Amino acid sequence: MVLGVQFSRAVLKPIVLVLMSILALSACDDAPPVAPTSAAVAVNVQRMEAHAVAIGGQYPGRAMGSKEVQIRARVEGILLRRTYTEGQTVKAGQLLFQIDAAPFQVALNRSKAQLAQANAGLASAARRWERAGELIKTNAISRRERDDAESDLDFAKAAVQLAKAEVEAAQINLDYTQVRAPIAGITSREQLSEGSLVGPTNSLLTEITQLDPILVNVSLPDKLVLNIRRMVSSGEIEFKDGKREVEIVLGPDDTYPHLAQVDFTESAIDKLTGTVQLRATVPNPDGLILPGQFLRVRLHGLVSLNSMVVPARAIMQSAQGIYVFRVDNDNHAEMVNVTLGLESEEGVIIESGLKVGDLVIVDGVSRVQAGTLLAPTEVSTIPAAKDTVAEGVSQ
Repeated sequence: MVLGVQFSRAVLKPIVLVLMSILALSACDDAPPVAPTSAAVAVNVQRMEAHAVAIGGQYPGRAMGSKEVQIRARVEGILLRRTYTEGQTVKAGQLLFQIDAAPFQVALNRSKAQLAQANAGLASAARRWERAGELIKTNAISRRERDDAESDLDFAKAAVQLAKAEVEAAQINLDYTQVRAPIAGITSREQLSEGSLVGPTNSLLTEITQLDPILVNVSLPDKLVLNIRRMVSSGEIEFKDGKREVEIVLGPDDTYPHLAQVDFTESAIDKLTGTVQLRATVPNPDGLILPGQFLRVRLHGLVSLNSMVVPARAIMQSAQGIYVFRVDNDNHAEMVNVTLGLESEEGVIIESGLKVGDLVIVDGVSRVQAGTLLAPTEVSTIPAAKDTVAEGVSQ
């Protein structure tokens, strides 16, 4: 019996140990899991500072000649020859076309003959008046005869003046047979070939466009213009050295060497485009800019005196509005709604929503949500001229 009891205990002991292990494992499965520690997201942040910044942004512009002149025939006649090469640059006063001058030369000669005849009549009338003046003293002629002599002299003087005017008119018409360039510039193709009859119904011969200086018409958003005017009036922004200038951008890395001087701003807003037209004049000695050329234009010399700026890449937009992520006191991301102002060469000016000293996330925004634990690294303000804001956000 003793051996049997010992045998039973020896068999039951391993079984009990196995059951206890299973129960222990089951208890471990029912225990709540331990939450892993979440890692902080590394981001670059920029500290908000109020300082003077240059207003930036690029806007569309189109070039046009400073003077565009239609060259027309001012007398009727046969076009004999063209003396310039189409598309050639010509000087002011250069001969462009020759119209048959023979009929006008004859008219001038006739007018000169009539002038000579009138001068002869004037001399005869003057002599009669002189004799009448002597004879009236001795009552050799009547007063009526004296008055007639005086009237003849006046008619003769008027005839001379008329003849002189006819000579001048004939000379002008003769000069018009030589069509000359009124300005220096580049010519277009001829409209009528040699041998054509030119006159009032088909007077256009060619066109000349002055390229130096050249004009640039710029289209600015109406909100931008209104904001600039308001801020200039309030003293928030000013033009550097009092000059209103724009910088012309020909390509991605190609800036025109001369600044354009703004000389006109339209007083009304275009109803179709919602823009305000601005005109600038720029030297074009080498003809690098041609009329009709599409250009990009940057405002130059316009400075916002005390502004906070964030790079455009830090700005987000959602259905709730425009916002940035700010770092709170516990290094967590905080969503802050902001109001945007003008674009600058460093980014976008913040009008409201942030204060001096705030840390704004500028790199790593896509990995951040509200409440995300952050590992921020502060970076200095870096101009980001190539940053762009979604259309409609910055205005």
